[in-house]
Amino acid sequence: MGKRIVALFGSMVFLFSLILWRLSWISRKEDFAQAANQQSTYTLEVFDSRGMIYDCQGQPLVNDSYRYVAAVLPSNESAAALRSQFDSAQLWREQMSGRVPFLMEVDTDAVQCEGVEVFRVPERYSMDYTAPHLIGYVNADGEGQTGIERIFNDFLQQAGESIGIRYQIDAVGRALSGSGAEILRQGNDSDGVVLTLHKGLQQACERILSGAQVNGAIVVMDVQDGALKAAASAPGFDPRDVASAIDDPDSPLVNRVLGAYAVGSTFKLLVAATALEQGVSAQQTYQCDGWIDVGGQVFKCNQLAGHGELDLEQAIAHSCNCYFIQLAQQVGAQALREMAVRFGFSQADLLADTLQTAAGTLPSAEQLERPAELANFGFGQGILTATPIQICKMIAAIANAGELPVPRLIDGIYTQGAFAPEEQFSANRVISQQTALLLQEFMKTTVDEGSGKLARPSAGGAGGKTASAQTGVFDEDGTEIVHAWFGGFYPAEDPQYAIVVFVENGQSGNQAAAPLFAQVADSIYGLGLAQVQENTTIIVE
Repeated sequence: MGKRIVALFGSMVFLFSLILWRLSWISRKEDFAQAANQQSTYTLEVFDSRGMIYDCQGQPLVNDSYRYVAAVLPSNESAAALRSQFDSAQLWREQMSGRVPFLMEVDTDAVQCEGVEVFRVPERYSMDYTAPHLIGYVNADGEGQTGIERIFNDFLQQAGESIGIRYQIDAVGRALSGSGAEILRQGNDSDGVVLTLHKGLQQACERILSGAQVNGAIVVMDVQDGALKAAASAPGFDPRDVASAIDDPDSPLVNRVLGAYAVGSTFKLLVAATALEQGVSAQQTYQCDGWIDVGGQVFKCNQLAGHGELDLEQAIAHSCNCYFIQLAQQVGAQALREMAVRFGFSQADLLADTLQTAAGTLPSAEQLERPAELANFGFGQGILTATPIQICKMIAAIANAGELPVPRLIDGIYTQGAFAPEEQFSANRVISQQTALLLQEFMKTTVDEGSGKLARPSAGGAGGKTASAQTGVFDEDGTEIVHAWFGGFYPAEDPQYAIVVFVENGQSGNQAAAPLFAQVADSIYGLGLAQVQENTTIIVE
């Protein structure tokens, strides 16, 4: 009996072991099958693009040019079809001698051959690149380094499209011809960030600065909602070759739109606004003899012979320094400084996350207690600095009946076929409508009859103010660096845009900046971005 039990137990152990071996063999067979299946395909990555960056009309600001890339399965047929595309016969033989699929650039998508798939691959930046200072650039690894590319880097990486092509291969890893290829697509090539910029106007402003061969900036702002329609900085740089710009003495990587500079006579508009808000009459006159003594320090007017007797309108039109020095003394330092703060001077403007302007500088209340410092402040000199965007805000508030808009660059996000707008902030009233309308009339006189005649556009008229801002810095020849400004609105009636032109060391706002303002206004009109009244059309001889 004992032997039978032992024999039965042994049989059961044997059968159980056999079952375990069978299960293990089946499992390993499935693993081998899966491994074999995985090893029977080869995927060639064609490209991996970033999400889009659009202008306010949905026009692409990146990925707006293309090149052709062919995914090639080596064969006699593909060799014959593509031989003319190779730079050398040696490279052609090397590529075609193998059986591994490869990528090559071609100059056409009209290649009809089995084993050749041609793709249109977007170039991130074309030769006609736009707004490089704001958009920024990516490094060799496709990571955003500056501007919108850096701020929205994570989103733009996820929003792009990737394309690959999968081939069937044999046991030794060679792709099988005639087995077909599967094109793999992931992502959406239309998702992206939408900016407030208008591509055509941005490019026009960049051409204007480049044509004038100046270093500087042009800002165009919608006076009602603060949308930046153009924000051009010169000199520009090629985002495809950033290294060449690093050692350039003109500092092309610096975004002059965001920098703070000596302001000059554009600030006289704020002094005038303060006086009008305090009840000073626009008809109040002053006798300009070409100089004014403030506490024993003599300040000269821009017209050394003097302007004679002027009221506020004439003082703005002819940019009389002496008039505004005495007006600043009349109004007082505290009121002027409070108005400047109300307008946003000395406060950085945030355009997108970490993309912001410089804050600029205002003299302190203690500094303005010194008569000479208050005199300088009265015509925009001395410690005062501001950015082109801050000056543009001031112009926009005057053009917008006294309401100061909040500058903005981001319109929203476009994803999965839907647009999500960015939050907008309401304009803030800083001066009365009556004061704003008076200043508008005085600025129109400046363009029609005063120091800003060269800013007069071909159609629509304009209002504006010149400035030649001394810096107290001298070049190698001993000549003082003087920045040229012109800030104004367009068109003259029912103004829609505030425009600021800044020319670094331009010496004269009238000569260097005002003509560029006229070109910008003409570009706005030519692009159909503004409706003008027929009676404001000017025939330019």
